Amino acid sequence: MKTLIIVDMQKGFINKNNDFLVKNIKNLLKNDSFDKIIATKFVNHEKSQYVNFLNWSEMMSEEKQEFAINLPENALVFDKTSYAIRGGDLASAIDENDEVYISGTDHDSCVLAIAFQLFDYGVKPYVIWDCIGSHSQNPISKEEIEKIYLKNFGKDCIIKGKING
Repeated sequence: MKTLIIVDMQKGFINKNNDFLVKNIKNLLKNDSFDKIIATKFVNHEKSQYVNFLNWSEMMSEEKQEFAINLPENALVFDKTSYAIRGGDLASAIDENDEVYISGTDHDSCVLAIAFQLFDYGVKPYVIWDCIGSHSQNPISKEEIEKIYLKNFGKDCIIKGKING
C-alpha cells in the first residue's frame, strides 16, 4: 500500500522559504496515486515544550493552524503537539509493509522526526525531495539535510521526480 504523509502544511508555517511546497504538493496529489493519505496538523499550546524550552509561542491561533492546501476528503488528519506523530496514531495508520512517502515542512525537524519514527517502526521512509522544505529563517541547507537523510535511511530514501508504481 502506498501511503503519503503530508507534514504540517499549515498557513502559519508557509513563507517565502517554503511556499513552493503548496504548488508541489498539490501537483503530487494530482499526479501520483496513493492508497492512503495522512496529514499532520501542528497545534501549539501555552504549556508546550515549545513555549517552555524554546520560548516559541506561534501556531496557537486557528487561522495559523488552517491547512494551506486542500486535503483529499479521505485523508486521515492527526493533530500533533510535538515534532512527531503520537505513536499510537501512527502505528494504527500504517503497516510495516506499506511504502511510506513523506512531504511537507520542516525538513530539518518534523519531517525528519517522522522519518525516524517510521524507521523505528520498521518502515522505510521515502522523502519526496521537491515536496519538503523549511519555514525557518536559517534552515539547514538542502545539501546538508540530504546527507542526514542518506546516512540514516539509505541511498534510495530520497525520491526526486515522479514516484513509480
